[in-house]
Amino acid sequence: MDQIDAIRKRQLRFALGIGIPYFTFVICIFLLVYLASATITQVNILGFPLHYWLVAVAIYPITWALFIWYVRKANAMEDEIEAKIGGE
Repeated sequence: MDQIDAIRKRQLRFALGIGIPYFTFVICIFLLVYLASATITQVNILGFPLHYWLVAVAIYPITWALFIWYVRKANAMEDEIEAKIGGE
């Protein structure tokens, strides 16, 4: 039972280590758009205001890249744990 608790703690630390900074990043983007809306709405990229790019476009590739990396690391962690438990 101690191994299971150790595994859960390790996975929780990993998930929170990724999740908290990610959600902080997302909230900061929305806060930036809200607080600096007068400046940001005046900047255009390819005919679209900058706040469209920040909120609707830029966040998705970042999210997908982070999630793909997270899943790979989580799978590697589970493989490592399985090998450790299987080897005992």
